[in-house]
Amino acid sequence: MRRILRLISAWLITVFALTLAIFLLSALYTVYRFDSNVEFPVECAVVFGSAVHNGQYPGPGIKRRVETAVHLAKEGRVEKLIFTGGLGKGNDLSEARVMRNEALRLGADPEIIKTEEGATSTWQSVKFVQPFVKNCKSVVAVSDRYHLARISLLAKKQNLDWYVHPADKVTSLIFELQMVAREAVGNLFYMFLVSE
Repeated sequence: MRRILRLISAWLITVFALTLAIFLLSALYTVYRFDSNVEFPVECAVVFGSAVHNGQYPGPGIKRRVETAVHLAKEGRVEKLIFTGGLGKGNDLSEARVMRNEALRLGADPEIIKTEEGATSTWQSVKFVQPFVKNCKSVVAVSDRYHLARISLLAKKQNLDWYVHPADKVTSLIFELQMVAREAVGNLFYMFLVSE
């Protein structure tokens, strides 16, 4: 009986150690992808949604991402902005619509903006914006830096050759550590379980 318990204990410890190692590798990959890999100018920027506050106002994530995208457009480093993100529960406006409003408030040219308002996940955002960027010579995804690894992974899984660029402003260290942990799990989920 003791031998069986020792074997079970050893097996459980091994499984735990392997799970922890895989999680840590995914977290390291997430941090490794924090930086931009793009050489500007780029034709199209796909800007990923984030939380909407009080049904229609941009949360901090939207503000960071949109400010960066509008800055890139004003400097002539991107020609077109595509905002992606659907209607969250309890919201009056989609994430994409809120981002568009924020971009206009920041002085973006409305002629260069398109919105994709159906996506409710990063996977769907990558998938649903493809008709918007099919004629773009080059595409850069803009989001918070902790989100870039997942975007890169999902673009590759959908056979897309996209660059990534982080929002200029960063979040607090505690929040970012939480997001890296969440993204590490998300990356593993998409890497091993999602194929379409």
